Amino acid sequence: MDIRTQSALLASLVGLALGLSMLLRPGRPRVVTLYSVFALTVAGYYLALFLAGIFPEPGWVSRIAVGATLLVASFVPGAAVSFFLEFLGVSQGTHMLGRRLGLLSSVFGVVVAVTPLAQTSWARMATGVWVLGTLLTSVSLLLNRVRTQESRIERLRLMYLAIGAGASILLTALDLVGRRYDIPLPPLGPIFSTLYLFFLAQTLLRLRLMDLHELLGKIASQTVLAFILAAVFTVLTVWVKTNTGLFVFNTVVAAFVIIILVEPLRVKVEEQVVAIFFRERFELLRALGALRARMANVIDISEVTRMLLDALHETGRVTHASVYMLAEDRPGYRLLDSRGPPPEGFLDTAAARGLLLAAASGQKAVLLENVENRLTALRVHSTEGKRFRDEIKRLQDTRASLLQMKAGISVPLVGNDRVIGFLNLWDERVPEAYASDEIALILSVAERVATVLENSKLYEKIRERDRLAALGEMAAGLAHEIRNPLGAIKGAAQCLDPKRLPGEDGEFLGVIVEEVNRLNGVVTAFLDYARPLKQSFGPTDLNEVVTRTMRLVQNDVPKQIELAVQLDLTLPRVDADAEQLKQVLINLVQNAVQAIGDTAGRITVGTVKPDRFGDFRGNMNEFVEVLVSDTGPGIPLDQQQHIFVPFFTTKQKGTGLGLAICQRIVKNHGGSISVHSRPGEGCSFVIRLPALPAESQPVEASPTEGAPLPASRPALPPVIEEPRDSPPPKGPESKPKREKKRKAG
Repeated sequence: MDIRTQSALLASLVGLALGLSMLLRPGRPRVVTLYSVFALTVAGYYLALFLAGIFPEPGWVSRIAVGATLLVASFVPGAAVSFFLEFLGVSQGTHMLGRRLGLLSSVFGVVVAVTPLAQTSWARMATGVWVLGTLLTSVSLLLNRVRTQESRIERLRLMYLAIGAGASILLTALDLVGRRYDIPLPPLGPIFSTLYLFFLAQTLLRLRLMDLHELLGKIASQTVLAFILAAVFTVLTVWVKTNTGLFVFNTVVAAFVIIILVEPLRVKVEEQVVAIFFRERFELLRALGALRARMANVIDISEVTRMLLDALHETGRVTHASVYMLAEDRPGYRLLDSRGPPPEGFLDTAAARGLLLAAASGQKAVLLENVENRLTALRVHSTEGKRFRDEIKRLQDTRASLLQMKAGISVPLVGNDRVIGFLNLWDERVPEAYASDEIALILSVAERVATVLENSKLYEKIRERDRLAALGEMAAGLAHEIRNPLGAIKGAAQCLDPKRLPGEDGEFLGVIVEEVNRLNGVVTAFLDYARPLKQSFGPTDLNEVVTRTMRLVQNDVPKQIELAVQLDLTLPRVDADAEQLKQVLINLVQNAVQAIGDTAGRITVGTVKPDRFGDFRGNMNEFVEVLVSDTGPGIPLDQQQHIFVPFFTTKQKGTGLGLAICQRIVKNHGGSISVHSRPGEGCSFVIRLPALPAESQPVEASPTEGAPLPASRPALPPVIEEPRDSPPPKGPESKPKREKKRKAG
């Protein structure tokens, strides 16, 4: 058996292994199936060539081998063209042309293989020229895509594919010429063909085409691994010589040793190759691998975020890194921490629509380069239709959100079937900074981060529950230990007649009574916050709740403050406790009145059904919002993150529990309360509640009629508005900024 026959056998075995390994993958896409067919067809051609090489003598076996070689060779162009058409995603018309070309090649091969033409030299040569010429069609498809590709890096990667395909075709042609005229040429055709099949397989298993560095590293590591395993096999079998039984036994032993060693050796060899030739990549891979182990023992969100971003930034391969987490107070994602130039501090859910849709479709990472390439391809092959416009809009939204977060790659952090955050990385120095194996490790680290975030949330809920339980126990003791002495102090002070005491002594008695009352109010508020809420839920019309509450508080609002009501009559009902929601609204209106103070102003209370992307799995869940806006001085930015914290207050006599109780009530309704404010431009509180499903809406329910409030406040009739997408303005733009600070409590 000569070297050419042996190389054909090797190529057939490698091609068969590649084709079957891809064919056995679960849930494989169409392009992987077509690759398997292509690889198996090439393997069949080299297997037939091997059989023709070991049966060179004329006879029926030789004729069958030659006919099989010609037949299988004629199938290769059709399989190759079909694969590359699907791989490149070309138009449907080109697909039809490729199918016809493959069918014509197959018919031509069958005609030659099953007839006496198979034994003639000119027919064999014509078949070889036809097959190789037809295979050049695949190269032309790749070169055409290179010309239309705007990304320089993507053009280089496609050029690697085209050069590899051209080199395989050329070397295969030289191999056929050498066989035909007995020219002692090295059998490079089978070797390059199998390498090219391996390159295609690695490309399909990753998120994108491999670049040159990644390809060279993969080839180097696989070559070293092959030599090591070959050495193991040789050591165990070469000394057996002519003892057939012992040779078979040692071969089985060698196979077991190779199976045991192949995986750890592969990991170690790849690690050493990357460490020697690609130092920066090695540092990033090492940092990502170490992070996976370190995060296993961390549960604090801020700690794991700091650890992750510091480790990534220190590798030198990341210029921008950030972590966003699902906000509790309003729909969207809030920036937890970042390294490099700071990105946007908040990403609204509507702005993240494209990323959420990508996550819902099963996409584990969104790359800016892929989004831009897809946008370019759609604009080049522009078509009309709603589906085309929707995809363009989705890609534009995705690109805009990636740029807002300064992300070259964004990995959705998924927990409990919803996106709870995003891990974003970017190296702005190069267009496509991260190779496929690096992206795979980034995905693995992101899974750990998502797990930590979920565990941290559960831990915080347990701590909150324990804290409230401790508060409840302490409140019961405080009620007895504080109120009894307070009652005695107040009674003693009231028994003394202030008019009978000279000078300031009477005023001091008044101060004692006033402060006792204030301290009693603090204890009462503390008990209200610590006591479990007694709720009575049922289908509730928010418009009716708002109207009744405003009628209740209108006479307590100073006359220089205008109280307005704006209702959305299409609002669905919610499952709520109307009395508790009334308590929340009263507290917010009272805070707005105190913020505006003695100056003229306006308080607007309204309802709206926003059109936003609700559920993180792609479904559209309905929500309704209640807005309480004022034209006061606003809340300073440094205080906005603390206003819902118990006992935080800026009032001289406030308890700091009002907004904390409001937040607790709203959360128990399955909703959220958030604040939107800029100093000097007013303030808006947004209460967001889940709406009842359409089938749960009472049949007799009707929208609020918007009847005017009592004539004692003629400025208060509700303004009935159409549904809208954004909250009402927080106040006139021409309103001068006030220096008075917003007081929260």
